[in-house]
Amino acid sequence: MRNVGLWGRRVAALVCGVTVMGQAWAWPADPTEAARAAGGPGSTHAAQCNVPYGSAPAAISTLTSGMGSAALTGLAATVLNQCGLIGAETLTWTDPTGDKRAACLIVPPQASAAKPLPLLTFLQGSLFPAAPQVPLTGWQPQTRKADLTGDPARPGFILLVPIGRNTHHRYPFPDEYAPGWDNWHRNLDRNSPFLNLDVAAIDQFIAMVKARGIVDANRQYMTGWSNGAALAQLYALNTPSVAAASVYSSPDPFSDVQDPCAQKPFATTLTPLMDVHNSCDIIGICQTGSAFHKQLARQFPKLQQRHVILNALKREVSSCNALCASQNPVLNPVGNVNHLIWPTTWNKAMFDWLRDHPLSAKPRP
Repeated sequence: MRNVGLWGRRVAALVCGVTVMGQAWAWPADPTEAARAAGGPGSTHAAQCNVPYGSAPAAISTLTSGMGSAALTGLAATVLNQCGLIGAETLTWTDPTGDKRAACLIVPPQASAAKPLPLLTFLQGSLFPAAPQVPLTGWQPQTRKADLTGDPARPGFILLVPIGRNTHHRYPFPDEYAPGWDNWHRNLDRNSPFLNLDVAAIDQFIAMVKARGIVDANRQYMTGWSNGAALAQLYALNTPSVAAASVYSSPDPFSDVQDPCAQKPFATTLTPLMDVHNSCDIIGICQTGSAFHKQLARQFPKLQQRHVILNALKREVSSCNALCASQNPVLNPVGNVNHLIWPTTWNKAMFDWLRDHPLSAKPRP
């Protein structure tokens, strides 16, 4: 786990500011976002969890101990040119702890200040590299033609793919130490010195793209796969500038399997959510995902949601498959396979959800 010295460096960076990419950078990256963000969540269920935002920050993977938390990320982004594999531009940023972060950016040629396009941020599933997941979704060709605005003169969207860190996850083997996202340390308070490092990186990369003047601020969207879907929903519910989210195969962001510090869901903004699960999915996340959305409905009646459950033929059904509820991946091979296949036949429905929920239509809490 990170030591006191690292946190000391982080706090010093927050107070004094750090130099990033030739510019002075002070926390938070987006002051407007910080001003609009509300306070913390409800109390944790577990008595041993005295961190107000769920678990402590994720420990760096022992597989890269001594190499920095983004060792694998840096290797993939530079040596292997991960973004180049999909014809994307590579963005880089050094966070206040000194970790180098990277993101892939795909900007269609029609994006301009005169005709700004929606920005869709995709968060990778854990365990596997980020960039190769993009072609599996079928979304990359859609950056030039998908209708996310309702305006025939502005087809397509900008696709941002931040790359996760190699950290300790609360998942079964082999995913307990792997690239991905820390959705267990649920601090999204932009005024806090202990803001989730992954949230900070996502904030920064989004700010970089928006600074180019080609983003439709009314249509900033989130999506993700698996572990990335969980953080995408957590991020969307606590980032006022996000208009809507549409994700696939998400664990419960607040109370998932093996979570030692489960929490009651909290939201500082009512961002519309569409969540697609397989009726037979990995480690029972169809069941836990269903419970999550029912809990959101009870707590936030005005929150617009669509929870879609798909059978093996990718047709919508009414309930999860009880035979696939096991949280042991060895006992659920069908769910494992289903989890690794993006439902491309549902891409249009996911795009439609985003298009139909611009920021200007978001209900107030």
